[in-house]
Amino acid sequence: MHSLPGSFSDLGPLGREVELDAGAVLWKEGDPGDHVILLVEGRLEVSHQTPDGEEITIRHLYPGAVAGEMAALDGQARSATVKAHGAARVLLIPAGSFREFLRSRPDLLEQLFWLQVERVRSLTWRVSRTHHKAITDPLTGLYNYGFFRERLALELERAQLTGDPVALAMFDIDHFKHYNDSHGHQEGNPVLQKVAELLRQTGRRGDVLARYGGEEFVALLYGAIASDAWRFAESFRQSVSAQGFAGESSQPLGRMSVSSGVATFPLDAQDDIALVKVADTRLYRAKEKGRNCTIGPETEAR
Repeated sequence: MHSLPGSFSDLGPLGREVELDAGAVLWKEGDPGDHVILLVEGRLEVSHQTPDGEEITIRHLYPGAVAGEMAALDGQARSATVKAHGAARVLLIPAGSFREFLRSRPDLLEQLFWLQVERVRSLTWRVSRTHHKAITDPLTGLYNYGFFRERLALELERAQLTGDPVALAMFDIDHFKHYNDSHGHQEGNPVLQKVAELLRQTGRRGDVLARYGGEEFVALLYGAIASDAWRFAESFRQSVSAQGFAGESSQPLGRMSVSSGVATFPLDAQDDIALVKVADTRLYRAKEKGRNCTIGPETEAR
């Protein structure tokens, strides 16, 4: 569960894992909202049936996404059908356990609130403004997790046709929970905003920069080979270390820092889910090596 984005990975102890075959239906419109799922691996498809019987795909869900939370919270019937796009693995969580968990974790309740705000805006705002709000993270202004995953799949499809390389760099702020525990979430939010600003300053025009969840960030670098992605990740890491943040002297490393993992297509992986997994694995290797460092293909070869 540690590889999932954000804090929803903490839901692990509340449920049981279920393996799904491609096309397996988790629930249909009108079913009772007696449980919530956390997607661990694979991809899920959310669809709605129109009055004339046509099934429309609303969106896709990727690892780390929570589904069914609204029906579980308000006791109403399911408003959409959810099924496995391919082989998938989910955590099945009883609705009661999920509600109790949220009472003790107001930070996750806030995340769900913003998720629902984005969905409502996507239905009610004018198209141009709606599109911007639906694809950006409200705190940092970077792209959000959902948009990043959709864009990654599209860019890899393009790269498969053109033969272009694609690189992925994933980042995690080191000991960020310690910082929040020491200074409070109100002080942690400016840190997230400043780190996001440094990521924008490091990125090239056309790079897809996103808040992946919680204190995690990601950069999709189209046309970049491993050495390009390594330089990008190291430049950003050094910028964070040199920036200076309020209260950072109390951090275990004595400063605010980030760890990073780099992966490339097609050398490391041939699809979007596998590419994210390789980058995430290298990110956690960077943390195991003491944090404030970057792990990429060249590092692993040594």
